[in-house]
Amino acid sequence: MLFGKKKCTQCGSSYDVVEETCPACHTRDENFENLGIPKNVIWLPIYKQILLFVFGIVLLNICGFAAEIIVTYGIKSEIDGPTYTTIINTARYLMVFVAMGLLINYDFVKFGKHFNKAKPYLLGLAGGAALIGASMLWNLLVNVFYPTTDNQNQQLVNDVITFYPVLSVFIIGIVGPLVEELTYRLGLFSFLSRSKKWIAYLVTTIVFALIHFNFMPETTNELINELLNLPSYAAAGFLLCLWYDKFGLASSMVAHCFNNLFSVLMTILSQHLQF
Repeated sequence: MLFGKKKCTQCGSSYDVVEETCPACHTRDENFENLGIPKNVIWLPIYKQILLFVFGIVLLNICGFAAEIIVTYGIKSEIDGPTYTTIINTARYLMVFVAMGLLINYDFVKFGKHFNKAKPYLLGLAGGAALIGASMLWNLLVNVFYPTTDNQNQQLVNDVITFYPVLSVFIIGIVGPLVEELTYRLGLFSFLSRSKKWIAYLVTTIVFALIHFNFMPETTNELINELLNLPSYAAAGFLLCLWYDKFGLASSMVAHCFNNLFSVLMTILSQHLQF
């Protein structure tokens, strides 16, 4: 269990057990290697790990609700479905991304080293390719027995991409994945890794899959379709946790962005080829 404090042998200050050096006098903990602390997991203060997850779940919905009120009652003209969805999602993801940046603040100095080398980015591209390959393989296997379509979450995304392709590249391809990585890897996975690693993998994978699931399908066929798409999201959640755990946050972020950008660009391309 990686909760609690330890005392510096040099200055006597108490600090987080996962820290390698004392924040006060910068003396290295000689027993650090024996604690078995994962090297690529980023250890923010516990309250920040929890708040990152809360921001990505609760604050994201609060910002979305606030944006809905502003759009519904503040804009007089009628807005079509895709435009409405685009405004709401753009507003809430940007607001939460800024809030997360303010929360992390100077702690970025502690893990900025994860972003200043080329290797994590190259591994991230490989991870993105693995995500795409796993999704394609699952869809091929499922469609042999039961033809499926995109779930409701993906259908809404496709509608937005159709009407606002350039903005979709930025929000769906970059900002959205970054917010989700800060929420589920830097926040939830890191926090749960303080207990047991398998718990971190299991819970984060399940939660990541469920946030992409529609709990209120209108028909039995829609429910079946949602359930058949669920393992694909679970596989993505697990692979992103694996990449974060083994290669660091930069790798999982690049993998997630690469996967989403590929999806956005393929959707745009397929729509143009139809004409």
